[in-house]
Amino acid sequence: MLLLLIRQIILGLSLAAPIGPINIEIIRRGIQQGFWPSLLVGAGGMTTDLTFMYLMYQGLAEYVNLPWVQFSLLIMGAVILSIMGVQSLLTHPDHSAENLSEARTSISPQLLKSYLTGISIAAFNPINILFWVGIYGSILSDSFHDADLTRAFLLNSAIFIGIGLWNLNLALTVHFGRTLMNPAALRLITSAASLFLLGLGLYFGCKAVLKISSLL
Repeated sequence: MLLLLIRQIILGLSLAAPIGPINIEIIRRGIQQGFWPSLLVGAGGMTTDLTFMYLMYQGLAEYVNLPWVQFSLLIMGAVILSIMGVQSLLTHPDHSAENLSEARTSISPQLLKSYLTGISIAAFNPINILFWVGIYGSILSDSFHDADLTRAFLLNSAIFIGIGLWNLNLALTVHFGRTLMNPAALRLITSAASLFLLGLGLYFGCKAVLKISSLL
C-alpha cells in the first residue's frame, strides 16, 4: 500500500512537470500578480483533473472518443486559449519593484479569477482531456475492476499530492525568482508565455478545421 502511494505521488510529479498551458499560466500569473494567484491557477487545474479522474470511473472515455465531442473540445480550447493569449499580450503590467510590492497587498480580487482560469484551461484543453482518457486511463484501467471502486479512486487520487507539490514548487520559484530579475526580462517572459497560449489556441483551431473536414 505504501509503495503504491509513493508511486502515485512520483507519477503526479512526473506528469505535472512537462511544460503546458497550466504551467505557462502559473509562471505568467506568478510574475504579474504574485504567489497566491499563481498557486490558485494550479489548484483550479487540479480541481478539473480530479473531476476528470472521477468521470473516468463513470465511463467518460467512450464519450470523449466521439468525433463531434472531440471537435467541440478543440473549438472550446482554441477559443479560450486564444482569448487568454490575446488579452495577456494587450496587457502591459508594471514589473517595477514598487508595483510588485503593491501587488502583494491587493491580490484578493484576483484569487477567484485565477482559480477559475485554472479550471477553464484544464477543462477545455483537448490535450489534457485526451491525456486522462488515453495515457492515465491505461494506468487506471486495472483499478476499474476493483471490487471497491471508492477505495481505488481514493488511492489513485494520491497522484494529486505529486501534482500539488509541483504546482507549489513552481509558484514559489516564480514568486521569489521574479524579485531577482529586471523588468525587461520579466516582460519578455510574460510575452513569451502569452504567445505560447495564443499559439496553442491557434493550433487547436487548425485541428478543429481538419476534424470538421474529415466529418463532412
